[in-house]
This record gives sequence, C-alpha cells and structure tokens, in this order.
Amino acid sequence: MSRRMSTPSAAQIRWINAAAIYEAMRARESCTAGDLMTATGLSRPTVHTTCDWLIAQGLVAEVITDLVQDAQPGRPARRYQINPRAGFVLALDIRESRVTGAVADLTGGICDELSRDITADPSLRSQAAVHAPSIAHDLVELAGIDPGLVWQVCVSIPAPVQSREYAPSTAAQYRAGTRDVITELEETLPWPVVAENDANLAMIGEQWQGAAHHHDNAVLLDVCENGFGAGLIVNGRLVRGSNGLAGEMTSVDLLSGMGPAGGVTRKVAQLGADVVRDARDASGADPSPAETGALVHLAHGDPEQVTDEMVFAALDVGDPAAQRIADQVGAIVARPIAMLATLLDPELVVICGLSAEAADRLMPPIEEQTLELYRRLATPPPRLAMSALGSRATVIGGVRRALNEVESRLFGSPHSERWPATTLRAADAR
Repeated sequence: MSRRMSTPSAAQIRWINAAAIYEAMRARESCTAGDLMTATGLSRPTVHTTCDWLIAQGLVAEVITDLVQDAQPGRPARRYQINPRAGFVLALDIRESRVTGAVADLTGGICDELSRDITADPSLRSQAAVHAPSIAHDLVELAGIDPGLVWQVCVSIPAPVQSREYAPSTAAQYRAGTRDVITELEETLPWPVVAENDANLAMIGEQWQGAAHHHDNAVLLDVCENGFGAGLIVNGRLVRGSNGLAGEMTSVDLLSGMGPAGGVTRKVAQLGADVVRDARDASGADPSPAETGALVHLAHGDPEQVTDEMVFAALDVGDPAAQRIADQVGAIVARPIAMLATLLDPELVVICGLSAEAADRLMPPIEEQTLELYRRLATPPPRLAMSALGSRATVIGGVRRALNEVESRLFGSPHSERWPATTLRAADAR
C-alpha cells in the first residue's frame, strides 16, 4: 500500500522559508529582497512576509540606510541582516596546558577572546571542571552580555566524539576523560553544551573563514604534538565515522616514521640531535663548522641542546644536513597526505599545527615530497595550503559549530552541518 505524503502546514512552510532566508543572510552583511529571492527561489511577497516575521522574533533587523543625493526617485529597497546581538555563543578549546575561549554574536563576529595557561594535568576531566567554566563566565563578563543571551557552548576535545549523539567515544583510551568533560560542563555551565573533536573544529573553521573557504571536499592534516590527526569534509559535510574515529591517525604515525608521540617540530629537533650526535662521535667534542656544518656548530656539538629553531637557522644558511632533515620530515608528512588524498579525493589539503617559522621552512619539502609520491601513484595531486587561521582555527570552528546548533534548533535546518551550504529551495507560500 502506498503512503501519501502529508501536506505541510502553513506553520511548517513558514519555518522552512525562514530557515532558507536566514541561511541566505549568513553569506551577506546585508541583503535586499531581490538578493533573497535569487538565493532562495521565493517570491517577493513571501520574502518580505518572512523577513517581517523574523524581525518580530528578534532574529533579523531591517537596515536603515541614508539616501544619497543622486539616488533614484521612489522608495528605497528594504535591506535586511541577521540581528547579531539577539544571542551569543561560546567556543572553548581545552588543551593540556592552555584553555582558550571566544564569545561570538549570531553572525560569527568575535566579541572577545581569552587565553589562560594552566598547569599541565593528565586528567582532562580536572582541566574542564576547574578551568573551562571559569573562562566561560569570564568571557561573558568581559563581553558585557546578559548570560541569558548565551544560546550555546561548543567545547573542543582532543579525542573522538561520536557522530550520532555527539557523546564522547567509548574507545578505551578516551572513555573516562572525554565523558567526564561533558558531564562536568553540563553540571557547571547554565547553557547547552556540545562537544567536538579538535581537528574537526579546525577543519570547520578553515572551511568557514580560512584556507578551505568555498571548498566542499577538503582535508585538514593536524601535525600536532600528539601525532597526526585529521578533519575531513566530503561533499560539504563533516565526516565523523560510526564511533567518531574518522581522522584518528595513530597507525599512520607509526607507518610514516613520526612515532606514537611528538609533532613535526619535535621530529625536526630529534633528527637534528641525531646529526649532531653522529658528528660529535666522528669528529670530537667540539668540531668546527667547516668540518661538520652550521647545525653542529650552533649546538656546540651537544645533541641535547638541539632545537627545531637551530635546524631552521642552519637550513637558512644552506647547511646540507639541515636540508636533509627538512626533506626527511617532508617525506614523513607527505605519506598521510597521500593516504588521505587517495582515499577521499579532496580538492585541498590544509596543513595546520606548525608555527609560521616551521611552515615557511617545511612547506617546500612537503610539497616536493608529496608531488614525488603522486608521480609514483600516477594520479593528480590535491592542492596543499598552510592553515590561514593558525592556532585560532579550533576556536573559530567552535564558534561555527555552536552557531550550527543554534540554527538547527531554531529552524531544524537539514544543512546545519554545512558551510558554505547549497541554499535550500524552500516551499513558496503564496
């Protein structure tokens, strides 16, 4: 027996139209009815009626513009924009030794940011319970906003988060810590809380305002202190996997030569120490730069003193040993890039987690080694780019993720996980 599709009610059509118009407004500072008609396919009367309803709800404001001297006669076109201060969201990034937060309005504009160094603590639960609530309340006070206008908090967690309920993964290594983060925050914060993996949020941030803007197929490779991690956008949507483990790359760390712990810059220093140690053993306690190169001289022949900055300084003066290190690290990073890119076929791979100094020195060998791998694979390589947002990518992504939650609750938008989104072709209530 065939099922008949129910006809949507007038209220449902209004919400569908409101969602389409609000989504279209996200991409513009202000827009006319004509702009909204083009973006949504709605008629002019429906656009004006829906905008008036959104204005009555406090979500949209009409823009008052001054008439210029040479303006055409007649009534000026009405312009609309999202009312930015109708509500606010918070984004919190919890790290091992630092908590960063931002408060943003409904357009995503950052009102205030705070960063606070904390004592390194292996208990993720303790850090969230003690530090995140205090920085959240401090942000609200700093921004001078009514706590009742905070509509959502997004918390970044360096662990998998399940896709269906956004509850932390039950994987053994994360079970206790991540579940306790949400429990503690829900108990101590008076606002709705959503958790998301840190690499996923960095990917959302880069797609919204960074290097991956306007890309619906992109990968973010985080070369973080704890090894590789990835955020994945496929056909405009974030990929989490059945247990939130998509993008977790522990096995790749081992296969690539990175090791189970330590980021790219730590690997640079480690390889530099090996060079100095070998040179010292071969040439004596304090060999001259003519004998061994600039890196060994900068470290005074002591492998324990080698830093990534020393390797980069030696690279700048043409030290062959430093160049070999850069090439080796480039090859290490190229392997997960090639693995992810051949599996997902992205337009773009964004690399984050490097300082500006490291990015400047390592991007050329990373690109060269990636191209070499693709020559062997006989497939076209994706474009590579360094993060445009740097250390702020996760917080910016947290703002967008929180706004997605707000908009999903307001309108039930089927595209709330997508940015930039294909505009919903709404039902036209005539």
